[in-house]
Amino acid sequence: MKGITVIRLLKYIVLIAFAILFLFPTVWMFVSSTKTVAEISAEIGSIQSFIPNFSNMQNWLVPYQEMFSRFNFSIHFFNSVFYTFIIVLGSLLVNSLAGYALAVFDVPFKKFITSALIILIIFPFQSVFIQIFIIINQWNLTNTVWGLALPHIGSAFYIYLFMVFFQKIPNELRESAYIDGASNWKIFTKIVVPISKPIFMTIGILVFVGAWNDYVWPLMVFTEESKYPLSVAVNIMNETKPAYLNQVMAGLTVTTIPILLIYILGQKYITPQNSSSGIK
Repeated sequence: MKGITVIRLLKYIVLIAFAILFLFPTVWMFVSSTKTVAEISAEIGSIQSFIPNFSNMQNWLVPYQEMFSRFNFSIHFFNSVFYTFIIVLGSLLVNSLAGYALAVFDVPFKKFITSALIILIIFPFQSVFIQIFIIINQWNLTNTVWGLALPHIGSAFYIYLFMVFFQKIPNELRESAYIDGASNWKIFTKIVVPISKPIFMTIGILVFVGAWNDYVWPLMVFTEESKYPLSVAVNIMNETKPAYLNQVMAGLTVTTIPILLIYILGQKYITPQNSSSGIK
């Protein structure tokens, strides 16, 4: 019994050590965003660079104020929120419906489609950048929200995840709903979706992080700087002379906070749930 306790304690120590190690860059980023450039340069390489200057708390927001006024950061923040909302909503709707159809209905060439999904997962989105851009350009969708969103909405990986999850839902739930006269759409929206919160939340978070942090594709699609999302705006800020490190760190902090909030708020849903709930 003592041996098991010691092993568990060692595991906790190792996990805490790794957590602290991975948190160091985030802590340094946040702390640096509250200091002046002179303070960052003087404290670099020391433990003091991870400790906020509590004697100068009234000036913590100065880098943020300068960043928003200098680069119109509020516009880029709104762009990121709007683009990400469209991509997450579209991705959850399209991929869940496709996964549900493959999991439940007798779709023609079902085995071929499933095999094709697995093969497509192997190829990253970056490998077909040029081909997709040519298509988007031919459809006159460059410099538009749809040109940015459409390539991200459909995903073989997310369709496959939805399909695997929906296959585990007992047929008795759908059969009882059919007997009561429910349509396929009603069964999906009223029965399947409510008991599938874990997979919707998991994929939603993955899509959110990918869309929020996307840099190359928005840079290719948009030609107007006012339409750039945060990811591109922060890079422009870093390349604009003079570049102030505290303002860059403030921009990165603003970019990081929504991801942390989404994960914290959605974490309780990313847990195994009994998909057979409702069956007596």
